Amino acid sequence: MPAPPVRARRATVTSMRRAAFRDHVLASLWFVPVCFVVGALVLSRASVVVDHAQHFDRRPGVNLPSDAATMTVVASTIAAAMLTFLGVVFTTTLVAVQLASSQYSPRIVRLFVRSRLTQFTLGTFLATFVFALNSLLAVRQSGHQEIPVLTFAITFVFVAGTIVMFVAFLHGMVRLLRVQHLLRLTADASRSVIHHAFPPASEYVEVEPPPQGGPGHPVVIAAGARGRDHPHVLQAVDVGGLASLARRHDVWIELAVPIGASVGSTTPVATVHGTGAVEIAPLLLWGHERNLLQDPGFGLRQLVDIASRALSPAVNDPTTAVQALHRITDLLRRIADHPDPTGWYTDDAGAARVRIPEPGFERLARLGLTELVVYGAGAPRTTSSPRRRAPSTGTSSRSCGPSSSRRSPRPSPSPPASRPPPTSWASAEWRYSGRRDAPSYRRSGGYSSRVSQ
Repeated sequence: MPAPPVRARRATVTSMRRAAFRDHVLASLWFVPVCFVVGALVLSRASVVVDHAQHFDRRPGVNLPSDAATMTVVASTIAAAMLTFLGVVFTTTLVAVQLASSQYSPRIVRLFVRSRLTQFTLGTFLATFVFALNSLLAVRQSGHQEIPVLTFAITFVFVAGTIVMFVAFLHGMVRLLRVQHLLRLTADASRSVIHHAFPPASEYVEVEPPPQGGPGHPVVIAAGARGRDHPHVLQAVDVGGLASLARRHDVWIELAVPIGASVGSTTPVATVHGTGAVEIAPLLLWGHERNLLQDPGFGLRQLVDIASRALSPAVNDPTTAVQALHRITDLLRRIADHPDPTGWYTDDAGAARVRIPEPGFERLARLGLTELVVYGAGAPRTTSSPRRRAPSTGTSSRSCGPSSSRRSPRPSPSPPASRPPPTSWASAEWRYSGRRDAPSYRRSGGYSSRVSQ
């Protein structure tokens, strides 16, 4: 008997080198400041050359010092002041990171490290310091006979930019420490990932599944391909590259670990079904922590961590938990009417070539709500928040029951007469059953299903 067709979507190519550079380099705390420093070095040398070529050094400006000795003192003062500003910026950043880590969640620290405002502020201060130092050296090398007016004019522009960036940095740090802003940034970053993981039903096609039970061999990624010999996190997968590779070798590839999982050095990460030998290591992106490239559950994990810590007796901040819960329900509402991802992907010819374990709506709902039901059982504002949010979540036939991940994307048939018809997912209520290990998801129409941790 032939196997029933499976729902699959077309695999898209994702450059792992570009993704690694964007996530590990562009978002790091050192890349932008280094670019600013290099730019300041090049600009300082070019300004000195232009000063000598155009004889700007013989016509001091009105608002610039008229002698080399005064310019030397000014440049020295600017360079020393920039070091003080750098100390203030580093101290403020470290204090903000410590407060966010202890009060909200250690996983929120990545927002501070990846903040463009912090990176550009450090880069501006370092660039001003380097440019002022080079201006000082240019005056001394000229033997105090010439005054590089253009160079010092640019130095004053750098100083003005430093003041503007310092004020913007203080404003940005104060804003970033507000929990509303942190929740909004986290939810905004998670929204695109969740939408990509839960595409509409129109993007799926029914294809014949690849042959099952054939020869297959597990694939273990060597430690050298991931870095040092310790567990790494699977951050992203080039699904299009895997599909093309499987088509060339006439095989199909099944990943054994989901994106966001920690994998040991000897853990098989995939199974290649077929006789061909393929190298999939360049098509996988590894890192030391989870990120939001292709991991839809990481954003919910961050929001749940903030809400759980707010509900702890040490913090006792139910308002923050309710705000985080609003963001969680908003993310779940956006994918409530979308079918669960099957994990199947096709190549350019339309044949199923890759299968990846992907979370369904039920798993994300458990991740986002179960812990809050347990920890917030004694907080009236937390338990009543989903009921108040129900009118704004739209309508959906999505169920959080244990069979929702296996339901086809077509509309659900009418329920039997022996059971009251379930209402929309939006009007569902979370109730605590009295046991810490048994929260339940109860629909107002009478149907209830167990949601365990």
